[in-house]
Amino acid sequence: MVREIRVEGTDQYELWFGIGRSKARFSKRKFCLITSLKCGCLSNVSNEEYEAVDGEIHDIYFNKNSDLLVSSIHDAFKIVEFKDKKYALKMIFVLFVEQILMGQDYRHKVSLWLLRLVEDIKEFN
Repeated sequence: MVREIRVEGTDQYELWFGIGRSKARFSKRKFCLITSLKCGCLSNVSNEEYEAVDGEIHDIYFNKNSDLLVSSIHDAFKIVEFKDKKYALKMIFVLFVEQILMGQDYRHKVSLWLLRLVEDIKEFN
């Protein structure tokens, strides 16, 4: 039988469980290792003013249109011949976040902070 227990002097980001007569710890660090998610400080990408970057998907495929819809990205993905596979991947990231994670409709405007995030792929990861 497993149940959560209290252990004195533990970190606020860890859980302790009693498994039979043993104690087991699940910490934020182990969660990060298992999921491969970032667990450190987050950037301020959503708070910064957005400007389309020259030579990125918003510039190349959408002429820096500030009213870019999810449907526009979906349509472009189906018909565009990509100059580089990285641009296709960035469009997939936008579609995945907007439609799968956030559940947005095709008629919804793409979040500008998301475009900024995929233009800096290291920040996205």
